[in-house]
This record gives sequence, structure tokens and C-alpha cells, in this order.
Amino acid sequence: MLVNCRTMRAAVMMSGLLLVMGLMLGVVAIWTPLAVPTSQLSLMLVLAAALLLAVTFVVALIPGVSRHLDECRH
Repeated sequence: MLVNCRTMRAAVMMSGLLLVMGLMLGVVAIWTPLAVPTSQLSLMLVLAAALLLAVTFVVALIPGVSRHLDECRH
């Protein structure tokens, strides 16, 4: 099956990584002369993190996937 415990965990970890990268790049955007492109990239990373986490949540709500994820060890 394509959606399993490992892929869901990887999606959540990737979302967290994108969020941290976006926040760090936002801090860098404050101190660099290239504030506009850096802040736009920062915004895109933070929005991608939120989108990935939302998609992961919606996929986990699908009944077949939900039953399969019930067998995961937490």
C-alpha cells in the first residue's frame, strides 16, 4: 500500500522541516539586502509546510487509510 506509517511519518517530518527552513529564511530575510526574494521564498516554504500537513491530515481521514494506520506503533 502506498500510504503506510513510514510515509505518513515522513510527510509530517518534511512538513516540520519546511516550516523550520521557512522561519529561518524569514529571519535571514530581515538582515540581507535581498529582502524581497528571500521573504517570498520564506513565505512559499511556510505555506508549503502548511499545505503538506493539511494534505497528510486529510489523507489520514480516509476510512481505508485510517484502518491501516490504526496498526501503527506510536
